[in-house]
Amino acid sequence: QLKEANPEAAKRFVVKNGVLEPLPTSVGGFLKTPLFSTAAKLRLLKEPFVGTLQKEVTVAEFFEKRFGKEVLNYAVNPFIAGIHAGRPESLSLQHAFPKIHQLEQEFGSVLYGAVRSTLGGGKKREKKIKRRLISFSEGLQQLPRAIVSELGDTYLNHEVKRISDENGKFTLETQMGSFGPYSNVVCTLPLHKWNKRLLPLSDDQYAAIRNVNYPPLSSLILGYKKGQISHPLDGFGFLVPEKEEKSILGALITSTLFENRAPEDHHLLTVFIGGGRQPELATMDSSNLLKMAEHDLAELIGLKGTAVFKDHIFWPRSIPQYSPGYDRVLNIFEELEMDHPGLHLAGNFRGGISVPDCIKNGLRLGHALCR
Repeated sequence: QLKEANPEAAKRFVVKNGVLEPLPTSVGGFLKTPLFSTAAKLRLLKEPFVGTLQKEVTVAEFFEKRFGKEVLNYAVNPFIAGIHAGRPESLSLQHAFPKIHQLEQEFGSVLYGAVRSTLGGGKKREKKIKRRLISFSEGLQQLPRAIVSELGDTYLNHEVKRISDENGKFTLETQMGSFGPYSNVVCTLPLHKWNKRLLPLSDDQYAAIRNVNYPPLSSLILGYKKGQISHPLDGFGFLVPEKEEKSILGALITSTLFENRAPEDHHLLTVFIGGGRQPELATMDSSNLLKMAEHDLAELIGLKGTAVFKDHIFWPRSIPQYSPGYDRVLNIFEELEMDHPGLHLAGNFRGGISVPDCIKNGLRLGHALCR
């Protein structure tokens, strides 16, 4: 059932001066790309001599100091909006990008460290897994469904109200009754669902957990006839830097990514609005969001007319932001697990927000529980 993405999906675009420019994938492509000026390209040669940053810094501070303003504006800023639904000014480098932080700390340079790591220098690192862009014939929902089919007893629509610990035996209290006792409990509830009844949190711990920002995000799933759009849409999608002053963060070109996502003569786009950049836009009603999105799409991909298919998904709290000071939140997880052996806290609030990170962390925890 597994389906690999169309080879065209290797092409990704970033908007510059209202035009979708392909991201360079080679040194030659980087030298030719209009995304960065000649001065910005030459600026990269200074990166190995910048010096190591000793204090915790934001992603924006780090990349501006090491690579310059243009790289921050037209590479890092749109990437953060597309992956984290956030802003580089609001994320901690060491928590959001620990591998980049490690390269700088170990080698004093990200570029030099990346070359050394590729050649096998530096500290021994986790074996790399070849990543593939995949889905399934019926969409990604097939993965959790397949997992559930292997789990045995599964209780849907049971809201966990409390996890109580009695001498190392855990009971889950729900609106449908209590379950347990269990010797191990893995809690993957998002942090905005935590409260002092659910888990034994002190006032200080609870305040730190509640302070983690989950910005609102709206997704518009839009279908168009191919004749309505002048751009070939021959890629994975495009990201819009904040400097471009658009309403949308970017879009996935879903019909190019995988087969059977739209009729043969149609395009299907997933457009994102809001996030940490413009949280107030995410909460607007569907009709206004559609108008804003189609105004931007008309300018960026030559859209004419309106969608022949549309859907709107609103996430009041989307992705946890690893802000400066996130050490305190991570310490709380460790404190809870030490005080309550058998309780395990896992999710995109710990160890990375991406699907691959969550899968790797889940496998690691699963192996630990099976020892």
